[in-house]
Amino acid sequence: MQARYRFGCFDMLPDTRQLVRGGAPVVIGARAFDLLQCLIEYRERVVSKDDLIRRIWPETVVGENNLNVQVATLRKLIGPQAVVTVAGHGYRFGLELKRSGVAGDDFESSIAPRLALPDKPSIAVLPFLCLGDDPQQAYFADGVTEDITTELSRFHSLFVIARNSAFTYKGQAVDVRAVSRDLGVRYVVEGSVRRAGKRVRVVAQLIDALTGEHIWAEKYDRVVEDIFDLQEEVARAVVVAMAPQIEVPEARRARRMGPDNLSAYALAQRGWAVASASDMAYERSPRDEAFRWATQALALDTDCALALRTIALVHWWHAYHNTTESIPGTIALGLAAATRAVALDHGDHHARRWRAQLLFMAGQSDDGLAELRQAHQINPNCALTLSWLGCYEATSGDESKGVPYALEALRLSPRDPSRAAFMAVLGFAHFATGDYAASVQAAQAALREAPGSPIPHVVGAISWVGVGEIALAQAEFQRLVQIAPRLAEARLAGRWLSARPRYLQRAHTFLRIAAGMEDPHAADALR
Repeated sequence: MQARYRFGCFDMLPDTRQLVRGGAPVVIGARAFDLLQCLIEYRERVVSKDDLIRRIWPETVVGENNLNVQVATLRKLIGPQAVVTVAGHGYRFGLELKRSGVAGDDFESSIAPRLALPDKPSIAVLPFLCLGDDPQQAYFADGVTEDITTELSRFHSLFVIARNSAFTYKGQAVDVRAVSRDLGVRYVVEGSVRRAGKRVRVVAQLIDALTGEHIWAEKYDRVVEDIFDLQEEVARAVVVAMAPQIEVPEARRARRMGPDNLSAYALAQRGWAVASASDMAYERSPRDEAFRWATQALALDTDCALALRTIALVHWWHAYHNTTESIPGTIALGLAAATRAVALDHGDHHARRWRAQLLFMAGQSDDGLAELRQAHQINPNCALTLSWLGCYEATSGDESKGVPYALEALRLSPRDPSRAAFMAVLGFAHFATGDYAASVQAAQAALREAPGSPIPHVVGAISWVGVGEIALAQAEFQRLVQIAPRLAEARLAGRWLSARPRYLQRAHTFLRIAAGMEDPHAADALR
């Protein structure tokens, strides 16, 4: 029996989206119904106008007047006391409410309370739909769902609902907003599986369950050979492509949050979002802001691993861009923070990645490469970690792995928010192998993704010298100096992230040629 909310002489049936009075349906528009349902669901608090607009008009920019029209419609239909205005805050439902159609008639006792959202981004993977009658296809759909849940759990920055809870929704047509309320999650993954002969199509989508906004969607067409290998391959492809997309709305949300009454983790999350969104930028002010948030988090909780990881990220980029007065001191502080973060959470691949990069910066290439390889082993689904591993294998480790790793990262997450960094890394990896034309192409692609970043200009300057286009190399170098003078200064001083003498000699000599500090013929013997 479906739920029925009763107030005054009205009944609201959310499952069939009906408003009934005296047994007769009442004509009500879809937006007005959504507003009524939202106010009832959040009956215990005042709902802000912004929250209502995001809930009722997801993925649409509308003015406050649209909300005012729907409020007026409800008041006209149900009565002026149905929607109470709380000046300066928003609206709340103003009528006494009961629920029937379930065991018991008392609303408060029959409705499970909404679970509070965790500080971490929270996600539930709902059972994928099987679009066919083949039992083997149904097993495959369940297997993909389970594998996606398992692989998402490798990201310690996510709160992932266990498989058994999510599978209670199997075979049901669900409202993602109800899933959010029942399981206490912000995001929901939905999908389907369809098989035709030896071909399988898997469709997956990521939804903000609070607003109904579709954040990401992708389809995967594969040929069935070994069903279990295919299941694992598809699940990993979904997770690798989807996981970075969560950071985009999380970063926007973190920037909107006020600092008052935030938990240590929420403060650290805001710092991480700010720093991650500006990781290739030379300008230090976003990193300074991220550092302030992380420091505030540590003041509340000295063992906040996310805050420590954020501080490690900030110090690494300061050292990389040379935007600090003491490179050794900055590296030492970053290493200390990253080491503590790893000690607090051995499975945090992000913390290990930044610890590895700081070890490279400190000249401890062997230790850095070992740490980065371990980070990748802990979470092979992180395309960013794989990309950086490609960079350091190319410049300090197994050179033959550099380009393949960098390309694999791009294939795994083709729409990654860090795509510019992926392309720059690919450029360095090609440069390491002596494929200067490919390095130039990667640098140009990185610039298209992040035109304000100085790093592609570093790759471009040395790569244009590699192909013998000195004028173009000089133009790249001049642009680098304009954007990031201290980064150019550091590279001209010989600070490169490599332990391979031949790579160091080529990179340093080629940049000096691009800067007009050395004769172009000096590159002939090194190409």
